[in-house]
Amino acid sequence: MRVRAIVNARLPLADDGERLWAMRLDGNRIGEISPQSDWVQGDESGILDAKGRPVLPAFIDAHMHPIALGLKQVRLDLSAVRSLKELLETVKEAVAKGGWSANRWLIGYDWDESQFSDERRYPTRFDLDAVISDVPVALRRIDGHLWVVNSRALSLLDLPPDHPFVFKTAGQPNGLLADDAIRYLEPFIKPSASEKRDALKVASEIALKHGVATIADLYADFSVYETMVRDEALSVRFVCCVPPATAHELGEPLSWRLERERCEVKFVKLFLDGSIGARTAALREPYADEPKETGRLLLRDRAAEGLMLAFNEMGWSLAVHAIGDLAIDQAIEAFRFVRMEGTRWQRHRLEHLELLRPEHIGWLRKLGLVASMQPNFVARWQGKGRLYEQRLGWRRTQRMNPFASVLRAGVPLAFGSDGMPFGPLYGILGALTHPDPKERLTLREALIAYTHGAAFACQVEEQVGTLEKGKLADLVVLSHLPDETAFGKEWEQIRVEAVLVDGVLTYWQESDGGL
Repeated sequence: MRVRAIVNARLPLADDGERLWAMRLDGNRIGEISPQSDWVQGDESGILDAKGRPVLPAFIDAHMHPIALGLKQVRLDLSAVRSLKELLETVKEAVAKGGWSANRWLIGYDWDESQFSDERRYPTRFDLDAVISDVPVALRRIDGHLWVVNSRALSLLDLPPDHPFVFKTAGQPNGLLADDAIRYLEPFIKPSASEKRDALKVASEIALKHGVATIADLYADFSVYETMVRDEALSVRFVCCVPPATAHELGEPLSWRLERERCEVKFVKLFLDGSIGARTAALREPYADEPKETGRLLLRDRAAEGLMLAFNEMGWSLAVHAIGDLAIDQAIEAFRFVRMEGTRWQRHRLEHLELLRPEHIGWLRKLGLVASMQPNFVARWQGKGRLYEQRLGWRRTQRMNPFASVLRAGVPLAFGSDGMPFGPLYGILGALTHPDPKERLTLREALIAYTHGAAFACQVEEQVGTLEKGKLADLVVLSHLPDETAFGKEWEQIRVEAVLVDGVLTYWQESDGGL
């Protein structure tokens, strides 16, 4: 249904009071917004009555991997597994259902050992071999920076014996492959082009259920989007960050547009380190639970500087992955180099920034960099006794993800989920309940980071992210917004009631009271 007006709406990002508002839509754009009145008369078709519910700009996930989200639905989903024993039983049951052979891989997604109730450790090939030895198995950790394979799978890989990201036990590979070593696995687990397109469609449906109408794909397969744009098959909007090789092939950012093809290709993604969960994030000090390990930088300083300068000069904006404080050091130094040596300056962004120090924040502001951060990580891993404390100790854990400090310094803040797990409402709760009270955001600040802040990071703030006349009519209607001090069940009961994309009611959930 094309909506021509929304009435009886509360606008929490435009109004601090309790008044009701009406919004006229001009085709796929927002038109006049005014206090509720009787101006809606005559033909009532196309009128959406919000019945006092909050209406917001549709959420924007500034950091996602939508194809992986979709693939998880059609491959083996391990995100709900809560013990090592359950993981192994799930794998065994999947193989028992049939269809697998010595040449057909079983691929699973999103196990998280920090959620295990029996043994909080990585599974190994020895664990997998005990339940299945004749079928190659590859299981991805939730962060995507670590996979575990069984011995059958390991025998098919041409792994260098001394590769630093091939983990070992007693001098022998234990089936765990991190970061750069994963490329030896990729030819065996890579989905087909049609599987990727189907996965993107599934991810789009999931996005709408969460109130998300724009997604930044942080390592996009350009060929998939090329086909989807040609076929006019995108139901939500995408901003693509492509790998360096794709950026070199294209030469310059692509001229697709968010309002027409529903796709932008303007960022190139670089990785400087791995993840905390995989112990591959690059740290100044060792991991608390592995004192000999500090993670690894994936690029040498000169290589990072050269790549970033080259892409900046080509007109690309950079999205640079840096989680550990050592990696953030390298990123800032490289951006300083680009600023000094370049003839132009794009709007660049840093991804994750979890171990962010005060001096880093100062440089983010001076360099005009966008902080693209994930409050979902806080909700899942940053509490007392959780993964980050195990890896880093409580001192470092408390000062991770300093959202309020970033905002107070005037650094643009954008929120995304990275699919861990997907969902803005889950992430916003993390921003409101940060372990350090000084780093907690207000509800308004968190909502803005998942709307206008994310739009700014994706360089689409002229089209989406706020409720303004002329902006694209991408809107979300929520069941309610509780007081920001009310958590637990009350927060979990928030529902996405409706989503509009281009002024069309694209997702609608009938509630007890109806819309």
